[in-house]
Amino acid sequence: MSRFLTWLALMGFLAATCASAYIPLGPWNTVINTAISCAKALVIALFFMELRQAGTLLRIAAVAGLLWLALLFGISWSDFATRTISPAPWSVAR
Repeated sequence: MSRFLTWLALMGFLAATCASAYIPLGPWNTVINTAISCAKALVIALFFMELRQAGTLLRIAAVAGLLWLALLFGISWSDFATRTISPAPWSVAR
């Protein structure tokens, strides 16, 4: 029964994601879709991966994976934020 409820919740999140694609909310679409995807990841981690009943070492490994992902996103964002936009050499008018 628990697996069916988990699947039902994931299908609800999928429907919410699809519905939000057709509602023009401007930049809030990205925020809403990111929140929905985080909720889906949390449901998968807690129920399908069974991290609720997992041992301490497995929970630490899952948190370490999330921290590593956050570090990689942070480094990528800092690289993206500090770049300057320069035109391609072949597109410069002489």
